[in-house]
Amino acid sequence: MNDKQWKIEKYLPQLSGNILFVGVGKDPEGVKHYSEYHKLIKTPESFETLDMMTEGVISTKASKHHMCDFLEFNNEHQYDHISLHGLWGERFIFRKEDRNLSSGKLTNIIINSINKAHNMLNVGGTLEIGPSTNTVNVIYDYLVEEELYESKYRINRNEEGSGNCIFWGKKLNNNPFNYENHDLWETIKTVGLFQH
Repeated sequence: MNDKQWKIEKYLPQLSGNILFVGVGKDPEGVKHYSEYHKLIKTPESFETLDMMTEGVISTKASKHHMCDFLEFNNEHQYDHISLHGLWGERFIFRKEDRNLSSGKLTNIIINSINKAHNMLNVGGTLEIGPSTNTVNVIYDYLVEEELYESKYRINRNEEGSGNCIFWGKKLNNNPFNYENHDLWETIKTVGLFQH
């Protein structure tokens, strides 16, 4: 089962309450339309979406759609579930010559996004994250080891047919997310990066 099938078959049908689904984007071929995701959850009337793209965004049947950068989003209330899936993939293409700058910038975006989502989430709610690289696994380890989250589901990229690593955890408390800001790509050379 790939990560998109997992979202459709296992993740979304278990959700109820206030839900923020970040990263709508274009509808990829061969998968259920994003506009149908609201039909898969138990409370479609409280399903909100957010995306920063201005062109090619598909129609979302959400109770509310926010068009902005997630890091600039001013949320009106806390959420029971937040999904940050596929946000840090193909739009971040690093040339070898600016790899150090690009990977440091992406590290900051990932850390700041997870911190923001953590602060917007109700205790007992869930956070789902699915970047397209396993280098983020150290953050997933941190979330569990620091007892901020209880892992509900976790898979690495290329395990069991998954094209994306996935972390889905239940928030245990409001303790701060204090992950050290260091380059997630500092120990690898080109994994997850495109060379030009």
